[in-house]
Amino acid sequence: MSVFSMYIKKSIISVVVFLVVSYLSLAQNAPGNDFILSGQGHYGYIISHRNNMGNLIKGHIYGGEMNYIFRTDGCKPWQQVHNYPEIGVCFLHLDLANPQQLGTLEALYPYANIRLNKSDKKVSTNLRLGVGLTYITKPFNRITNHQNAAIGSHLNGFVNIRISSAVMLAEAWRLETGVGLTHASNGAISTPNLGLNMVTLNLGLGYAFGNKACIYRKDTIPPAVKKWEPSILAVMGIKELEAPEGPKYLAYGLQANLYRTLNYKNSLGGGLEMAYNTATKQVWANDSVYTNKLGDILQVGAKLSYAFTMHRFSLPVDFGYYVFKKQAYNGSFFHRIGVRYRVTDHIIANVTLLTHWAKADYFEWGIGYRF
Repeated sequence: MSVFSMYIKKSIISVVVFLVVSYLSLAQNAPGNDFILSGQGHYGYIISHRNNMGNLIKGHIYGGEMNYIFRTDGCKPWQQVHNYPEIGVCFLHLDLANPQQLGTLEALYPYANIRLNKSDKKVSTNLRLGVGLTYITKPFNRITNHQNAAIGSHLNGFVNIRISSAVMLAEAWRLETGVGLTHASNGAISTPNLGLNMVTLNLGLGYAFGNKACIYRKDTIPPAVKKWEPSILAVMGIKELEAPEGPKYLAYGLQANLYRTLNYKNSLGGGLEMAYNTATKQVWANDSVYTNKLGDILQVGAKLSYAFTMHRFSLPVDFGYYVFKKQAYNGSFFHRIGVRYRVTDHIIANVTLLTHWAKADYFEWGIGYRF
């Protein structure tokens, strides 16, 4: 087994561990005998976000999901701040309406249902945010499936964003419906990697076990302390270039971040970062320029940042510009989305996706220190 293959397998395992630890961190304060089981059906379509995606879309996609959901009651201040969110884990199956080139999608992911309206209403409207892993049964294969330009690997990252509603039909039963956007890709670990973007409608039923009339604790929460929070992150990634099944390249990065806490949920800030991506050597070589000079490969960027925070979780979003970059490949702007988890008051675990507009570059795995 090659070093890169071992790295990919360890990366996948680290995602699983990272998500499980994060889920348990949120769910550990929920009442152990108070949970919901729900099943929902899905119907929707794949978005053709590139011209060469059209041949993969053969019809509407459909499937179903099962959910195990903890309800929070406000026993911790963060639960009250976020209006008593539900913390769930979902198994999703989708038929992608193209058995020869795409097959089916199976996903397992934890998520949070963030309530958008008052907690005492029989109809709850929620923003659902989930991140996990998915398995695509028919990825690209240069011999048997060379027309699949969307997905280059079986295992992929998975993101689900959904606006949903739950209507209480009886003391324990509720009707669940919503509309969501789902994304699956591997962050260019294996090309091709255009990714799958899917929109689906969902409808189903949930049943509450334990404390069916959930009683919410309401305390007076002091205002958040508005302060500056500096941090530093070291990250590492792996990627392929455009040629499928080609060599893997390592990338390293160092990021200095500065966030201003606005309230318990939101922070704004910015930072500076530099990256050393070994794939840049090959990009130069493709232009008949062979170099090992640090200045030809190093990239330095400045960025504006936003982070949504729930307990020890944060969801960062970066928009940046390369202030120093000699190779024009991927353009002058970069972006970042992902998940960070505060292991202790100072130690941060990081899984983020570096992109250039809608094109994924690579996943960044890292650890950081918050001062």
